[in-house]
Amino acid sequence: MGFIETTHPPQIQGRLGPATVTILGAKGLRLTKLNSFHLDEGPDFSWLNVYRTLADGKQLEVVRDRTPDVFCVSGGDAEVRWGASGDFQGEVDVRYRLDEAAASVDVQFSARLFAACSRFEMFISSYFTPYYTPRYAVADTRLFPEKLFWYEKKWFAEGENETWTRDTQVETVFRDGRWATGFPVNWRVGPHYAFPLMIQEHRYGHAILLMARREDCIGISGLNSYHNSQYFHLFGRDIAAGEKVSADVRMTLVTRWEDLQQEALARYEQWVGV
Repeated sequence: MGFIETTHPPQIQGRLGPATVTILGAKGLRLTKLNSFHLDEGPDFSWLNVYRTLADGKQLEVVRDRTPDVFCVSGGDAEVRWGASGDFQGEVDVRYRLDEAAASVDVQFSARLFAACSRFEMFISSYFTPYYTPRYAVADTRLFPEKLFWYEKKWFAEGENETWTRDTQVETVFRDGRWATGFPVNWRVGPHYAFPLMIQEHRYGHAILLMARREDCIGISGLNSYHNSQYFHLFGRDIAAGEKVSADVRMTLVTRWEDLQQEALARYEQWVGV
């Protein structure tokens, strides 16, 4: 069989400073026209997509593998929506909104469950190339702890499946069996996070900040071998039948800074209203 002609899936685009933001439907979003590209990861792996839903001690679904039922522009936002499928009986809705003044994309992840479930989680993934250096705002564990410690992951270091939870209580969510199903992940649990705030610093002049609100986010995780990925674990609580839950995440592009870590903390505190 020879070549055949194919059509490209629809894309939604906007501007974010010097970058072009492209919403890729189930695969999340990507920034281009910076000094970075995704040749090593390919088009299936981008930023801020719904990787998995989990509940009742198991994985329910890999959401990003399924074609959305809705992919459109609604009120200036990009909207992606999925209906029920298999073990996931509910609806997932993701809305991407540009905040050009803050050089940010605000993303609202929502789910409505048709049946009650225990410890429902949305697992949000972002994949970066090795040209980025990942850092995490974690709590220091020394005798006299500082407010936070910026933990930097090294490319192909040891013990790469690392997670930092909000508190001791939510660690039990990670241990209820959900990570032994689907694609098993044996997370190495570190200290608690100081803030659900992560940095990806590119070696050629820009950085990406990823942030969530503490009340929405039970943990942050990362891997930096095979690919450079960062994750949010959202919700992690019991959901009643018919209940809708929503969580906000922000991605900020930074192109100038004196101290990137201080800049990240200042932008986070401004966003959450500290």
